[in-house]
Amino acid sequence: MSFLLWSVEKTILLKIIRNIMKKIVLFGAVLGALPMFAFADWFSGPDAWEIFGKLQGLLNIIIPILITLAVIYFIWGVIKYTLSTDEEAKKKARGMIIAGLIGLFIIVAFWGVISIITSTFGVGPMQLDVNALPCIENPAAGIECIGQ
Repeated sequence: MSFLLWSVEKTILLKIIRNIMKKIVLFGAVLGALPMFAFADWFSGPDAWEIFGKLQGLLNIIIPILITLAVIYFIWGVIKYTLSTDEEAKKKARGMIIAGLIGLFIIVAFWGVISIITSTFGVGPMQLDVNALPCIENPAAGIECIGQ
């Protein structure tokens, strides 16, 4: 009986310690990022258009790979379902089929929503023109408006 109580107390204590550690790590991450926000004006890295272009290039590579993986996972589940004779194995295979379909739906829906947003608001990489955006000169930061 005392072993059972110690086991329960130990698991409760471990959960409390994990929650405290999560909060400490999150607080440390936020605290560590504060200097980046404080010195944000001095940042001379890539501009937003470069970041969006790299993100689009990355998504153009990742999304077809994710779709392929979801289709392969779905097909593997169908194969396991048709070849299995055990009811438990069929149940696991059915779960694989459902998970593959849900994953495929989420990936294609995400891709579709992004496509709708870019075509509706005209914010895709081909529609944006850097010269059409308003520019405020700031010589101290090295920002000069050209062609306005």
